[in-house]
Amino acid sequence: MRKTISCAAVVCWLMLFPVSDRDAMAKPRSQFVQVKITERGYEPINLKLRKGIRAQVTFVRTTEATCAKEIVLPDFSIMRALPLNQPVVVSFTPMKRGAYSFVCGMNMMSGQLIVQ
Repeated sequence: MRKTISCAAVVCWLMLFPVSDRDAMAKPRSQFVQVKITERGYEPINLKLRKGIRAQVTFVRTTEATCAKEIVLPDFSIMRALPLNQPVVVSFTPMKRGAYSFVCGMNMMSGQLIVQ
């Protein structure tokens, strides 16, 4: 009897909430990554992103020992101040595959966004 109830429950569930292959394979709405700015520079220095999905990159400057007091993403026309120990979220949607740099305001420190 117990198996009959379990099977019936599963069948009802699937009828109410069908799952198609398209739904299971749907692209996420956003991608999230974090970069810390330390005495050693950007950590991580390379970020992998997916093309066509909104990216939210959070930068956190944890030191005064570098020139990275702002972040610049020249290919996306983005420039933001980086206050010490405060997360700064930069949002954009990479539309083309490739490698894109992010740099400090003085263009002395750099990292790379790898869009796949």
